[in-house]
Amino acid sequence: MEPEVLWLVPLPRPQSFVGRTTQLAQLSTHISLQGCHRLAIYGLGGCGKTALALEAAYRAGEQQPAHAIFWVPAVSRESFEQAYREIGRLLRIPGITGAKADVKQLVKARLSDEGFGQWLMVVDNADDVDVLFEVVGEGRSGDRLIDYLPHSRKGSIVFTTRTRKAAIDLAENNVIVLGELSEREALEMVRTRLILEQQYQVEDEVTVREFLGMLAFLALAIVQAVAFINRNDSTLSGYIRLYRASEEEAGKLLSKEFKDQSRYEEIENAIATTWYISFEQIQKHDKVAAGYLSFMACTTNNNIPLSMLPIEGSEVEQIEAIGTLKAYTFITERQPQADRHKAQEQQEHSLKSTAALNVHPLVHLAMQGWLKAHDQWFGWAERTMMRLVEVLSLGEIRLRKSWMPYLPHATCVADIHEILESEGRLTLLKQVGRWEHVLGRDRAAEKAHRHVLKRQESTLGKEHVETLASMSMLAHTLCGQGKYAEAEVIDRETLALREKVSGKEHPDTITSMTHLAQALGGQGKYAEAEAMHRETLALREKVLGHEHPDTLASMSNLALVLDKQGKYEEAEAMNRQTLARRENVLGPEHPDTLTSVYYLAHLLAKQHRVDESLLLYQRASAGYDTALRKGHPTVLVCDQHYADLCATQEQRRPACSPSTLDSGAVTSTSKRSRLSRGLAKIGIKSLKH
Repeated sequence: MEPEVLWLVPLPRPQSFVGRTTQLAQLSTHISLQGCHRLAIYGLGGCGKTALALEAAYRAGEQQPAHAIFWVPAVSRESFEQAYREIGRLLRIPGITGAKADVKQLVKARLSDEGFGQWLMVVDNADDVDVLFEVVGEGRSGDRLIDYLPHSRKGSIVFTTRTRKAAIDLAENNVIVLGELSEREALEMVRTRLILEQQYQVEDEVTVREFLGMLAFLALAIVQAVAFINRNDSTLSGYIRLYRASEEEAGKLLSKEFKDQSRYEEIENAIATTWYISFEQIQKHDKVAAGYLSFMACTTNNNIPLSMLPIEGSEVEQIEAIGTLKAYTFITERQPQADRHKAQEQQEHSLKSTAALNVHPLVHLAMQGWLKAHDQWFGWAERTMMRLVEVLSLGEIRLRKSWMPYLPHATCVADIHEILESEGRLTLLKQVGRWEHVLGRDRAAEKAHRHVLKRQESTLGKEHVETLASMSMLAHTLCGQGKYAEAEVIDRETLALREKVSGKEHPDTITSMTHLAQALGGQGKYAEAEAMHRETLALREKVLGHEHPDTLASMSNLALVLDKQGKYEEAEAMNRQTLARRENVLGPEHPDTLTSVYYLAHLLAKQHRVDESLLLYQRASAGYDTALRKGHPTVLVCDQHYADLCATQEQRRPACSPSTLDSGAVTSTSKRSRLSRGLAKIGIKSLKH
């Protein structure tokens, strides 16, 4: 007579299970070991934890038929207790059906008896630790479900959970981390899930890879998408088109329900819905983590600096909040790479100032949908916008790490439809325009400044100081793109209005004169540009003093326009005077000082004074090596100049790494190459409006 098979698994075997060979081997080893072993499978909701546990249970039943196998859903206390009642009935435990029977204790006692034999218990969906660890009742009558798990050298328990914290609490270090599918596994899943008449599509490797990458190789997302394609007689490319049409359409697709026999009937299957449950658990247990996730839903999902997050709670609570989001696998942490700016990083002692986070792309999209569904999207968009205004306003031009990582997020937030009319958005766009200009990305800066200017002209009027500031910055970004004629028109209008509103000697008025002179120089109108630079220099010496950085910038600008006219002797004298004053006022390693070194080197090279020019280039190179990153447009220009000089001497020297240009300097008129334009458009230009 064959022994009775004790099998209580309420779900069918996963349809067309693929891959996970390593994890299945780990589970098989765990199940066959002697001793009461606990093991937890954890990973992002939808990565296939339940399917893996099911497949392992079915294989164990085939390979070790003497094993009793039980399945206990831990979604709620009720589901746990119901499973125990069914186990008790299956085992025909005496007294189990009595009205006062302590079902959980009776089941625990039966399975803890080594005379019972070998068994496997899968505790599925142990996501909410309160379900297992919360004490129900008072005093001696209070109990915790975790205390009713059996112990036997012949038994094994496997937990599935979405969080690392729960996995460690339940199984200590016996943990299997389940990640995304490999490309091969994901491709096989698509192949086996598509109906026969649709399977031809997997031959289009480019489309399949795009489809899988878009869904982040996440098992449930793939199953859901293929179900949509099968049900609607659609195609992979059609699904991609729908998904990429808009974030709203993508959110709808991720929220589409579908049937899957290997999942619980009473639980919704859509990938977005599975994460909504996790969001609500986080809201319940960790308010700071919930706030961080809501904040990051409004930014881009990649490279989110920890220093950008809103300041909430104590430092311990902040660390725990990041830990919570990592535990759910909603985020991963990017550590800063060591580079030549290490000294700069050391000034910012906190890890929070250098580390950054990535949010899983599908979680990011689902969280946006959750906020909108709960009428929280606008509030968080506003809050995120104001935080970005705050952190961008603290940036220093020389320390790019103090502002550059925030810029993509600021651009993203500024484009959120619900805050298009917000006053704070204008402030944010001004910051975006400013920093894009510093990076030499003047097309993006122009777009931001045009939007701000249009709004200010309609609300503040043409003569308001803020409107004039935006006009000035717009013209400056046009110069950076070589649009000198258009810049000249705007600069002349701005100058006239500023003279009327603020007076001829106001610093803003003088800045407009500087910008106009640059626009003139850009068009080859050197005589007029020289006259205006001389007037600007005289006014700045009178108003600001001889050693003010803006005055020194005017000296440098004048030297450059003299250089353009071949007035080398006067240009050299002006450059040397500027360099000496900058060394005294700013220090020998300041980027503006190094710019004067570079300009003088370039000027001397044009006069064939090669030896002194090379020495100055070498000084600039040594200084710039810690001031600017490689690849900056100005670096490219200087590299070219230095290489040309070395070539004429048949020497091979390392190219110098130039720094930023003078405040407000837009000097190059050549449109023949990006290198020559880079000299005009990049660097620390005057940010006065």
